[in-house]
Amino acid sequence: MNTKIIAILFLLLFFEQLNAQEFAEFTTDTTRIHDNMRERVAKEVWYINGQEMHYNGTVIKIKPDPKKFDTIIYYRQNRKNCDTVICNITAANKYTLIYNECCGFFNVRSKTTKITGSVLFQIKNNDEKNLYLGTIGMTGILVNESNTQAIYDECSSAMSPSGNFINFSQVRTCQDFDYDNIDCNEMVCLWKEGGVHFDDEEYEYKVIKSEMGFLWLGLNESPLVVTYDVSEKRLTLD
Repeated sequence: MNTKIIAILFLLLFFEQLNAQEFAEFTTDTTRIHDNMRERVAKEVWYINGQEMHYNGTVIKIKPDPKKFDTIIYYRQNRKNCDTVICNITAANKYTLIYNECCGFFNVRSKTTKITGSVLFQIKNNDEKNLYLGTIGMTGILVNESNTQAIYDECSSAMSPSGNFINFSQVRTCQDFDYDNIDCNEMVCLWKEGGVHFDDEEYEYKVIKSEMGFLWLGLNESPLVVTYDVSEKRLTLD
């Protein structure tokens, strides 16, 4: 074969591999969608940083940027309103979105990175007069200035989807919990040292003031870091 042709083919292969290393890839897995559900599920759509994706196995590519957060707009079956999901595409990994036939929404899997979906809640300049609770899904932690533990939703069902609601709130501990009592009807599994202690897992509380809440999708093993400065009333995400 002509030397010039070989050189050109080598360069084309090199640039193709280089380009692949620069982009994260998202696709879908349709193998768990039953035939009687395909028409309905096919109506679901994502917009990942503006790029449209359906349950059809196509691949979209996103340029990673660890310094900014990314947005997924997700329309479920036959719904006009959408879910806005925050994530952080930090590296050129490959992700597969899988339909969750039990609970709706979707699961995310990757063969190129470990996904933990954890969050580290931190607080600065707390006056000790107020009590703050950080939650991810059904698991929460009482946040103080010495907290270094990243938590994940240890109390969720094994069939739960990958996305989790994250909240950070000023709370009051409840003494008399009652689902019908609007003054005291919130409850989470409480994360203590090393995880949830299932012999004393339930924490009952009332939200005094919600400082933050959004739907989060973890895409790597690094925790989302949520820091609240009490004196400046400023919340930051890293």
